Amino acid sequence: MELAKHCGKTDIITPTGSFLGQNATCWHRHAAAKVVRERFGPAIWDKYFTFTVERNPWEKVLSNYWAYKGYCHGFGGSSEQISLAERMWRKASGYPWTLEGWLKYRKLRSRISGTIRLPRAIEKYTDGAGKLMVDAVYRYERLDTHLKYLSDRLGFEVHLQSNEGRGTRKNRKPYAESYTDWSQQLVAEHFADDLELLQYKFNQPAPQLPLEAEPTILKFPAEVTPSVSSRKSA
Repeated sequence: MELAKHCGKTDIITPTGSFLGQNATCWHRHAAAKVVRERFGPAIWDKYFTFTVERNPWEKVLSNYWAYKGYCHGFGGSSEQISLAERMWRKASGYPWTLEGWLKYRKLRSRISGTIRLPRAIEKYTDGAGKLMVDAVYRYERLDTHLKYLSDRLGFEVHLQSNEGRGTRKNRKPYAESYTDWSQQLVAEHFADDLELLQYKFNQPAPQLPLEAEPTILKFPAEVTPSVSSRKSA
């Protein structure tokens, strides 16, 4: 929502939380880059600076677990609410249990759906072949620094002020302490493409620099070189 105050009346702002959006008919939160590009067309898409924010997959899965564990009915947007039957089942069973128990349950359910439902987003900003469709991928762990890069690129200060989605995690111990060898490997296998592209490693600091499609977009100190990925041409 931080960028919404810089938008005009004809701009599209997708719904989030209790905010209903603006000019958002037929648009939804977290639409994939290839969907947006197809709807607007390459000529318009390529005129815009496009970016997203990503996070260490093990941190992201742990955060997703705590979001389920800390669910409170009535908070958040209408799309985030769950049914009465689901709430009763969770209360009776103690779901989502421990992180490992939750992951094992998700893996068990994948035998029906064919995929483990975890917060994997690489398809949202790549073309399906691993090539970036956005100009920059900023890192959640380095957001204070990376927002400065974004501010320089946009020409105005960008600050992260929203608390949406925060506050459900009850402990702040290092994420690695929440994982067993089994759960660590499960996440590594499920997010293999993400880890290769973004260069995250278990229990290691996040890379310092954002991932860029074009290294000339952002200005960095001369002694460092931005991470670069190929970008699919229009």
